[in-house]
This record gives sequence, C-alpha cells and structure tokens, in this order.
Amino acid sequence: MKITEELDIAPGEIWAVTGTDAAARSAWCARVVRRDDLEEISSLLSFAQHAGEAQRSGGWPAARYYEDEGKTVDDFLSYESVYEINPFEIGARRPESKKAYNARKEFLMRLLDLRKLRESLVIALSNGETRRTLLARALAKGPRLLVLDDPAAGLDVKQRAKLREVLQALANRGTAILVACRHDDELPCGVAKWLKISGRGVPTASVAEKKSSTPAVSSPRLREPEGTATARTVRASRRRGKPSAPVVEIRGLDVTYGGRVLFKDFSWTVRKGERWILRGENGSGKTTLFALITGDSPLAYAADVTVFGQSRDIGCELAKIRRRIGMVSPEMQAYLGKSAEELLDDALSGKPELLLLDEPFMNLDEKVARRAARRIGAYLKAHKEVTAIMICHRMDEAPSCFNRELDLNG
Repeated sequence: MKITEELDIAPGEIWAVTGTDAAARSAWCARVVRRDDLEEISSLLSFAQHAGEAQRSGGWPAARYYEDEGKTVDDFLSYESVYEINPFEIGARRPESKKAYNARKEFLMRLLDLRKLRESLVIALSNGETRRTLLARALAKGPRLLVLDDPAAGLDVKQRAKLREVLQALANRGTAILVACRHDDELPCGVAKWLKISGRGVPTASVAEKKSSTPAVSSPRLREPEGTATARTVRASRRRGKPSAPVVEIRGLDVTYGGRVLFKDFSWTVRKGERWILRGENGSGKTTLFALITGDSPLAYAADVTVFGQSRDIGCELAKIRRRIGMVSPEMQAYLGKSAEELLDDALSGKPELLLLDEPFMNLDEKVARRAARRIGAYLKAHKEVTAIMICHRMDEAPSCFNRELDLNG
C-alpha cells in the first residue's frame, strides 16, 4: 500500500520510523492513519490514545484506587465496544460476524498476555498493562496497516521482548507495520526499511539507508551495589556512620488488588538523601507504592505508612505533606497534557524534599531525555539532602547518582 509515491509498504513488512524529534514522529504517525485511502484499513497505537482513555475516565489518577465501576478489559475489547455498536439500532449492518471477531479477540488476548486481566478494570491497569490493552484494541479490527508510536514506552524488559515477538508474528500473518521507537533495541529483528522523519508542522518521511542489524541492548549504567536481601530483593550500598532520618517507612504491607497479591508482609525504609531505583514487571505494584506515599491510595490510611515522620491518621494534613513532594508520572502527562520535561520543571521549582519520578523520560526524544537525566543528576548532586525514588524500566537511562535498588520481582 502506498503511503506516498515514494513509500510503498508491502503486506508483512516492518518499517522503522526514525528521526530525532519525537513530536515530529508522532505527528507523522497520526497523519498516516487519517488519510482517506488508509483510514479504513489502518490502526494507530500512541500515547495520545492512552491519554484520551485516562481523560475519558473522568477522574485524577487516584480514581484507579477508589473506582469500583467501569469497563473491564473484556468489556473494552468487546465486539460492541470496538465497533461502537448501538444495541438499539435495529437492522444496522454489522461490519463482521461476532463469532469471527471473538475468535480474533481471543487470539489477541492470548498473544498479548491479557487473559489474566480479563476482569480487571481498565482504569486500574498499570501503565504497561494499559499499553498492551490499547495494542489489542488497535488490532481488534484486523487492520492491514498497523502504525505504532513508541509502543514499548512503559513496558518492562520481559514485555518489551514479548512486543518484538508479537510484531514479528503479526508481520508473518501479513500485517504491514510502521513502528517508531526511541531505542533501536526495541525494534523487531525483521525491519525491512528505515524511514527518517524530518521537519515540523507537516513532517515528511524519506527512506533512509537500511541498517544491517538491530543494535544490541545497551548495558545498564546502574552498578550492582552491595547489600542484603529482604522479603523482596533490596540492594543498597554499604552505609557508614549514623543513619539519616527516615523519609518513607512502610511496615508489614499486605495488598491484594484485582485478585492479585501485590505485597505480602512487605517493609521498606527510605532515608533522607537516599536515591532509589524501583524496578519490577508491569503490574508488580510500583505505582501503588507511589500512591501510598502521596496518599492517593486509600490503603495509605489503613496500612502502616509514614512519610516525613507522619502517619496517615485521621486529621493528617495531606496537603502539607504533598507540598514537600515533587512528582513526575505518565498519569500526570495524560491528565494534565504536559510533557515529562514540563512536569520535571514543576517538580524541581517547588524545591521538593522528596522527588518521585515515575518513568520520567517517557515520550521524550533521545536528546531531551538525556538532557532531563543530566538535570536530575545535577539537581540531586547540588541538593544532597533531597531524597529521590525513580521507577525505571531502562537502567541505561538512570542517572548514576541512583545507587540503591528495590526489585519487586525478587
């Protein structure tokens, strides 16, 4: 199928969409699926869709912990939902049989490892789980052309590898794929051509020189510090002298959410001036820990959680605690419509005592992400008393000052 006179992608081909400007890549991907000749046969997955679903839910990110109603993953991927079928429209022509659709849906649920999330509420999914669910929806109508704008953002190492396998499997079944990624190691092996996107406003694409192979995964910069293990793997550099005051204390935490046990008798102490990397698979509870710290989760008022020496008892002035915290997260990007870099500006301008960074480089192009990482590193070097916790799925992006690690897969 021709995208332009110069760009003609064949069924089953995978083309990599490259370019240094993430906004230009996103704009070009969105423009492709809006073309009159491609609109009916193509589908798009992008963060803009993630943001759209968040805003349609009608609540701030904390709503995921209070919401007891809404669409389940099964509902969201249903025949009626995907095709927007009005059950009261008598005699309307159906786009395909429900039986054929359901067979494809089950194939996608299995392919994208969504069967165990079937009854989970969409609003309660982690960032990575939401991205996989949106990919299933993008594929639900069986598009001939699939356009993916940074599909690996927010996915853990295991799911990034799975995504590469899924894309190759779809290509083998005849789906043409255009995929834009920030990192070459997130691309499947079978890339046929490389497109370079340039320009702003109405960006253009040209076929670039084909690369011989996909580069190997970058080596993590985070060193493997010394230490011992607790209930879940905790690695930390050896301490000397008197311990600093605790900033966050979580003791004996038990959390079961959506039928999944996230934490069992879990304890964790974060002290003043420490810098932690928080790791774990999608859905392992990383964002839940942040919500306990900020008070967005109601569990913070039932569990033994102390922040800045204050427990979440009745009468606790939550606003005062939050003013001491700076935060960046994908949910804040989605709900506020700000970039990660803008959110980082806001977080640092408040002179936080505790900095919570949840995937702070998501949706930033490589140059801007490096600049943001340098800025975080410089700020923490200049403010040694500031405590910082970063959720990060790519260790090669973490500033070197983060020398402690909590692995929720341990």
